[in-house]
Amino acid sequence: MLLPWLEASAFGKGGAKPPLRTGFFYLQNGIVPDAWHPTTEGTDYELTPTLEPLAPVRDEVTVISGLDRVFGGGTDVHAQCGSCWLTSSPPDVKLAGMLPIDATLDQVIATQYREETIFPSLELTCNSFEGDKEAKYFRTVSWYGPGSSATPENNPRTVYRRLFGIDWADPIERSILDVVSDDAKTLRRQLGALDQRKVDEYFESVRSIERRMDQLEKRAREQKDIPMSEPAGMPAERSAYIQMMGDLIAVAFQLDLTRVATMMFGPERWNAPQLYDGVFDKPQVHHTLTHAMDKKADALAKVKAIDRFRVAQFAYIVEKLRSISEGEGTLLDHSVLVLGAGLGNGNRHNYDHLPVVLAGRAHGAVSPGRFVRTPEGTPLANLWLSLAGMHDVERDRFADSTGPLSLA
Repeated sequence: MLLPWLEASAFGKGGAKPPLRTGFFYLQNGIVPDAWHPTTEGTDYELTPTLEPLAPVRDEVTVISGLDRVFGGGTDVHAQCGSCWLTSSPPDVKLAGMLPIDATLDQVIATQYREETIFPSLELTCNSFEGDKEAKYFRTVSWYGPGSSATPENNPRTVYRRLFGIDWADPIERSILDVVSDDAKTLRRQLGALDQRKVDEYFESVRSIERRMDQLEKRAREQKDIPMSEPAGMPAERSAYIQMMGDLIAVAFQLDLTRVATMMFGPERWNAPQLYDGVFDKPQVHHTLTHAMDKKADALAKVKAIDRFRVAQFAYIVEKLRSISEGEGTLLDHSVLVLGAGLGNGNRHNYDHLPVVLAGRAHGAVSPGRFVRTPEGTPLANLWLSLAGMHDVERDRFADSTGPLSLA
């Protein structure tokens, strides 16, 4: 049986604490700022109408406002706001065409655990539409490096089978590197220093894959039950769709299959109708509504309702992690979840005063239950630098950061 964290597990030996997990949840097309940001700082802040669904988990979340990003000219505002939300590249350094894209924070964190978890990272999206309606810059927030995106999976069933549907009926009994070891040594002696290094790096990458395969095989032999059943596919109800993806992240964290995940609530800018169940009787085109909300009261009311709907789904995911016991606390105590957007206002396309909600305590590195208003002009990258530090990523700067954000 796949087991969650136990006191007798490797994490529990010698009083070691469970690992830190981090999840990034992206809101496409921005928000309605006036209905989102609280006005009173500290622990006595009042939840705004948009954030009211967080009431049941109020003591577990930290609401942050005032964080900014700098827009790098020459690209579409929507393409850059999503694809560069987590980027580690300064806004004035163009690495992917005209875009300041380098390895994103989730992938930077994932490198810390490549030898410890089966899946270094997990990338999901709640985009149920087929076809490439937009370029990849609108469809992912995760990047391995310039021009190399981590394509997110949109089908819960496919994600489930990726995590648990391993068939090891005929496993390889011997490492392929062991089989070719003598030939490799002979080849290496015939190469120059640079080629020797390339061969060594290549063999190490293969060995790393084999180690993960060994982990997968061991899990498959032990696996008899999983904390959730296999999904049938993409649910028709949007709330069920988002929550199911959240459940998959929670289980992957619980079983330590991965320690970092990203999930897009939807792709940027796509003019595709979606039904927000329980809110509207018929599908709505969110992107179009955001561009009418400053002129039409009906459009503004609908965008506010969609914002509230999305916050409610995040609250469900937070509650899910809080319901899972782990060690002396909960899975949420040993995690930090980030809800945010790359636009401060979906109509004006501004990159300042971005919405951010953190959930979890990250082993005490975060003190939740309060609203924090950062000084004007504080880079969003300051938050990313702080999260990187929680995972022992040694960096003095992250993109255009000016220093870590105090969260304790």
